[in-house]
Order: sequence, then C-alpha cells, then structure tokens
Amino acid sequence: MIIQILSNLFEEGYLHRESYSLLSGFFAGANVAFRRQALSQAGPYDVNCYSGEDQDMCLRIARAGWELYFEPKAIVRHRNKMTLRAFVRKWFNYGLHHPYIFKKHSSKGLRVYQTNKGSRGKSLYSSLINMESPFNIHIFLTPFLTMHLLLVLTVLLAIIGVYIPAAVGGLITLTIAAFYFRWDINRKNILQSIVFIFLRYAANLALLLGGFLGGAKLRMLYISATFDY
Repeated sequence: MIIQILSNLFEEGYLHRESYSLLSGFFAGANVAFRRQALSQAGPYDVNCYSGEDQDMCLRIARAGWELYFEPKAIVRHRNKMTLRAFVRKWFNYGLHHPYIFKKHSSKGLRVYQTNKGSRGKSLYSSLINMESPFNIHIFLTPFLTMHLLLVLTVLLAIIGVYIPAAVGGLITLTIAAFYFRWDINRKNILQSIVFIFLRYAANLALLLGGFLGGAKLRMLYISATFDY
C-alpha cells in the first residue's frame, strides 16, 4: 500500500502495527510530524526515494519502536496542479518509483496481495501469497487488474473462434467494470459520472504502467495497487 488516498483511517488513535510490513498504515509527508529523537534513531530520508519517501520513513520509524498516531483534526490543505497532463503524470510517477520501496524492504519472492473490500478497521490490502523465490514479484490483485486480464482473455478467445466462452468472459468483464466504476456513477449527473470514470481510469492505468516500467528497471515484476474505493 503506497498511495495515502487508499487509506481507510476513520478514528483517532494509534495505527495497527501489523508487524510494520509494507501493508501497514503510514502518513503522507504533506501532513506528518516526527519527533527529533525518532528521526535520529531511524535515520534521514532516503534520497533515492523519488516517491514513497513518506512510507519508507514511517516504516523505519515504526520498526525502531515508535508508535504512529492518527489525529483527524490535523488538517492540511494541499493544492495540486489542475491539468490533466499533470494529473496523469503524477500517478505515472507514483507507479514508476514505488517498486524501489518494495525492493528495499523485502527479499526476493512471489508476493500477491488482495483487497479487503475497504473493511472498516482493516488494512485495504492483505497478503494472499508470500513465498520465497529467485524472482522479485509483487502483484496487487485488484478489480482493475482482474478486469483487464479477463478482457485480454476474452479478446483472445474471440480471435481463435471460441465464441461462447468469449461471450461469458465478456459478461464477467462488464460485471467487474460495473463494480469497479460504481462509486463514480451519479444518475442525476451523467456528464459528471463520465468525467469521474475517465479520471479514475486514466489515473489507475498510468499507475499500473508506471509500476510495471519502474519494476522492470529494477529487474522485478511490480503490478501496482489501484484506487478501487
């Protein structure tokens, strides 16, 4: 879990430790404060982190024995560049640079993460497969990824002439797509729904492609988590 908007924090209190794995909660650098003693123990920010430096720091501070405390009243207003190009580039760069964090904090192995359907009080993702291997593979199994894998399979089945399974695959793909975009649909404002659907899809596609390319540069397979909630 990297992108802070994937967080499902609701109430004030200490974050669950969860052994302070890569799926543990963390705070975005735009709105966080650390004790000087904690920073002295954990060390300075990693200059090799072009993105995800906040998760890296929170992870190291937590592993040094410090607690992370969520205060919902500490609100910071943050202004982003309001252009489509900047929006897509930002999400692409998230994906491009996050594989470094996973490589830094984990050994080689096959690790598959699944969504927890945004359950209250739980991490948004949990480990589905965690086994050592000669390869470094991190895959977030999300509705966005599943939708595209089924779409590719459906097209391949149609090309080779297996039409009934292709039709079934198409129906399943549409069902997953409807589930995935359901939060963006407002029947009272169709134009707004189209805009939100486009923005969500563009951001997640950029994140996915960026993660794949960033992982390839580090000789690993990295399929990013996506904004599914």
